[in-house]
Amino acid sequence: MPEETCVIGLDLGTTNSKAVALDAGGKQLASASSDYHLHSPHSGWAEQPAGEVWQGVQAALKALAGKLPKGVQVSGLSLSGAMHSSLPVDGRGEPLAPALTWADQRAAPQAEALRKRCDASALYQRTGCPLVSIYHPAKLRWWQDQPEIARKVQYYTLIKDWILYRLTGAWATDYSITSATGLLDIRRLEWDAEALDLAGVKAAQLPALVSPRKRVGGLLPQVAQACGLPPGLPVIAGAGDGGLANLGSGAAAPGQSVITVGTSGAVRRVVDRPLLDPQQRTWCYLLSEQRWFAGGAINNGGLALQWVRERFYSELPGEDGYTRLFADAASVPAGAGGVLLVPYFSGERSPHWDAQARALVVGLGLEHGRAHIARAALEGVAFCLADVWDALEGENRPEVESPLVHLTGGITRSPLWVQILADVLGVRLAPVEAADASVVGAAMLGQWALGQANSLEELAQRVPPGPLVEPDMQKHAQYVQEHHRWQGLYQMIRGS
Repeated sequence: MPEETCVIGLDLGTTNSKAVALDAGGKQLASASSDYHLHSPHSGWAEQPAGEVWQGVQAALKALAGKLPKGVQVSGLSLSGAMHSSLPVDGRGEPLAPALTWADQRAAPQAEALRKRCDASALYQRTGCPLVSIYHPAKLRWWQDQPEIARKVQYYTLIKDWILYRLTGAWATDYSITSATGLLDIRRLEWDAEALDLAGVKAAQLPALVSPRKRVGGLLPQVAQACGLPPGLPVIAGAGDGGLANLGSGAAAPGQSVITVGTSGAVRRVVDRPLLDPQQRTWCYLLSEQRWFAGGAINNGGLALQWVRERFYSELPGEDGYTRLFADAASVPAGAGGVLLVPYFSGERSPHWDAQARALVVGLGLEHGRAHIARAALEGVAFCLADVWDALEGENRPEVESPLVHLTGGITRSPLWVQILADVLGVRLAPVEAADASVVGAAMLGQWALGQANSLEELAQRVPPGPLVEPDMQKHAQYVQEHHRWQGLYQMIRGS
């Protein structure tokens, strides 16, 4: 009887590492995770010590290996990584400082200076990335303004690149996650010369570019022993977590859309050619060769709820605080009694690209309490996503009625929040019942790389659709008006 095999997906997230084992039919055999922290020692800083991520990776893989059914053979390991991290390493491969993450804002002055030196619109058309602080031209310039670090740098990497190096001993960066740096020509799949010049780096200071399906190497013996996995296990380069969240939620065909809300949030649409916005409000990244995804990301998804939970529900331990938060929000009608919350606690990405934006609560009266704040926070995050949805659609609105949108991330655990988002957008949502779409997508990409599937679409069809959540169109009409009021608040405080 043939041995049962599985492929492991490993996702390197902002606050934890997750691992999942999928069999050849897409069934999840086991999953595990390990938490770590996002550090913010100063206002505008959001950094991650790479060593903590590595510890989380080893813990997650070891826990997963211990859960695999007896007799199951592991045929490969494929990676997913949070995008936009920037990590300088020395000649021994050791990190010289904590990595700058997607939420870090300290390169904003460098981004502003670079925009004065180039045709930012032309650069955006080639790289798919606006010239703002989240991307690597600005971040690499920031590193070079730190002389004690810059003089020791051998490579400027992403955290995923460094974890790949720790697993295999090989330096490589895949087209997908690199397409979210602002350094890659997303059509030619090579470094953009002007972007490198603006960043002040040479191609030799960056890991080698490879396909997301590339077998980078085998699992090092000492790592395999520590994690309970076979030495020499093929390790697949993998991709950025955004595109893999699409794949893991069943969306791989052009025109399909996915919304993810976790710590942050994103709206992503699969396209078969780069789709760019004349106003540069959105981005366009690569999933794999000849498959892109366009959209926009917001900084404050679960982060906004975390802020509300810590300030207004701190007397309740752990998840009890969130349970009460959602119960309170459900007790308040749509519109939160006139209270509006703009949740720009850590600046904002799409569509404003404003690292200096800050949160705002308006409309409070004596009749309001923390339940109204809770409801306004849920609605505020939904309005952020609506801003991105509208920017993405623009002149590219699909010719279909009530499009179906796949929904992933922590939001799926709250039926109330899912319904609010459906009502705000006026679209049908299909929450995907997966441990985590990005880590599942990583395992699926690994199956493709190992010849266990013929296409991304074939893999995506293995994901069972979730129950549909229909929008309440009467509430949608109300939310359209509330959204206009909410948008006006940003215009009032912009630049203040």
